[in-house]
Amino acid sequence: MALITDNTALQELCGRLSKASYITVDTEFMREKTYWPILCLVQVAGPDEAWAIDPLAEGLDLSPLFDLFADENILKVFHAG
Repeated sequence: MALITDNTALQELCGRLSKASYITVDTEFMREKTYWPILCLVQVAGPDEAWAIDPLAEGLDLSPLFDLFADENILKVFHAG
């Protein structure tokens, strides 16, 4: 599993996963010293690949990931969702 920290890699991954019939998703949050959890890791997998996405990476635009999540043609399986 590789780590995504830049926009180009995230756009390419979401482009590939947009062709999948399903994806799996797991998220991790930091809850220390805050009332509002901070998203700190998103793990996404399709039929043939798995990636970790660092949402705290400087300048990372998560819009392609949100668009993927909103695609009604793709089944999303969330861990503890």
